[in-house]
Amino acid sequence: MGLSRNRWILAAGVTGTAAAVVVAGAVAANAAQEQPKPRPSASAPAAPSTEDAPPVHAKLGKVVETGFAAKKGTWVIYAVPVDMKEVPGTHFGVMVGLKKGTAIEDVIVANETVGSDKAPGFHGVSGSMDINGEKNPAFGYYVGDATKITAKAGKRTVVASQAAWSEDAAVKFFWFDPKTADVSDLEAYDSAGRKLPGGNNTVSVG
Repeated sequence: MGLSRNRWILAAGVTGTAAAVVVAGAVAANAAQEQPKPRPSASAPAAPSTEDAPPVHAKLGKVVETGFAAKKGTWVIYAVPVDMKEVPGTHFGVMVGLKKGTAIEDVIVANETVGSDKAPGFHGVSGSMDINGEKNPAFGYYVGDATKITAKAGKRTVVASQAAWSEDAAVKFFWFDPKTADVSDLEAYDSAGRKLPGGNNTVSVG
């Protein structure tokens, strides 16, 4: 199916093959992150003003709590704006981040790069990786009337948690337990149990 999305790992200390996921052609906010300015806040985590610092990425709509704790903080998921001439059909991406107190640290963002970001089906599906010693939830988003999203984890079928995006209820954020083994073969179903279009349901890891 070819490249279905761009993905950026924004946290430092990515281990294993995950570092290879960082690709060229970032969102404008990513370019801002690479400037020298953000470095002092990263090197001074104990500073009391850190929580008051503005986020690296603007957020579109509400931040969703995943219900899963990390070693430091809790995992959250939210939308961020995308404005790139290379992907005229894409206007947002989905970010998984770490909430620490009142601050939220951007960790991984994924977005559609082929066609419309709101075409029916799956978009921006990213698998779990080891980042700074943390296993992030596999995540992505689905466009359509999905009430149940499943995947294969080894020989088991696992069900994702999901939440409608506050800016567009047709967009469903979804995520899996970080402890779940590598997921594959994603499928979506409506309230009557009918299988829905798959879209770009390939899971990318590393």
